[in-house]
Amino acid sequence: MGMDTFEFSYKTTLPKEANAPNVTIKGYSDNEYDILFYVVNQNGLNLTNSVKGRVNQTVTPNVVQWVVDWYIEVRLNGKLLASDRFNPNDKTVFIKMDAHALGDNIAWIPYVEEFRKRYNCTVICSTFKNDLFKDIYKDILFVKPNTIIDNVYAQYYIGASYDGNIKYSPVSANKVSLQFVATSILNLPPVELRPPLENQLKKIKYQKKYVCISEHASDQKKGWKYKNGWQIIVNYLNYLGYDVVVISKEKTELKNVIDLTGDHSLLDRAQTLHNAEFFIGLSSGLSWLSWSVNTHVFLISDVTQITHEFITNVTRISANPDLQEVNYDTINITTPKTVINKIKDYLNGK
Repeated sequence: MGMDTFEFSYKTTLPKEANAPNVTIKGYSDNEYDILFYVVNQNGLNLTNSVKGRVNQTVTPNVVQWVVDWYIEVRLNGKLLASDRFNPNDKTVFIKMDAHALGDNIAWIPYVEEFRKRYNCTVICSTFKNDLFKDIYKDILFVKPNTIIDNVYAQYYIGASYDGNIKYSPVSANKVSLQFVATSILNLPPVELRPPLENQLKKIKYQKKYVCISEHASDQKKGWKYKNGWQIIVNYLNYLGYDVVVISKEKTELKNVIDLTGDHSLLDRAQTLHNAEFFIGLSSGLSWLSWSVNTHVFLISDVTQITHEFITNVTRISANPDLQEVNYDTINITTPKTVINKIKDYLNGK
């Protein structure tokens, strides 16, 4: 019989429980090993956990599921027998978007590409919006959600944490920019990046200019609570000579609009937004989609902090600009006059 062997893995399969990195011990001995898990940082090695392990066991520090510069040692009676350093260079990494929401997927996809470039690795990615991304990020291998791939070097989940589970995410999604959820999990610089989704679309000039709007978001709590506010804005845009195109999935009761509500593909929505003069919406996936195709966004949100969404190519409109985190119980409500004045300022500055 040979010596025991040790297999090192960085493939998380239970993100809420953080079951990677891990070491699997194979062999026949009765030895009890010490497995030490370190994080490498500018100060050197920082021991996060030391776990006992025997043959036919897989042990993990059970600390975090996100990207960490790990260094792992296996020792017996103090003697170093094996070690491994996290290094995805030239290896295959599987990154899973752990969210259905359109805005989440758009916000996070640029950082999957940044991870690929930073580590010079092959990246497989599952999102719930693959059709939006596959022709833009041609070096990423897209697969359907819930796909299982066994032989990858590492696997990570990008998801928004609201319950304080530090194993799942190092930040609370209600307190930071949505994009920085991804940067914190993938250990990347917190710099805003826009996915250039307009590169797969056609820019068409119409005889009459139009504006897109959507009154809805994924949660009614994100809605604009000013009574009849949307109709007042539609009337103003009509007065300026714009057609107003409503592109929400939900039905609209607004008057004097072009009704394109209902089920349309996201690429169709993206094309409509790309040719619009601008978009007016809420803290919603359609606002993220408009931003991603480089169409200016007027974002009305009295319940999210002004840095929660993107901060480029956007006019933020909030009656509560000092919010430090998402708060659905705010009292102040944006008025139509404020929105109209913001539109005036934007048009005068063009």
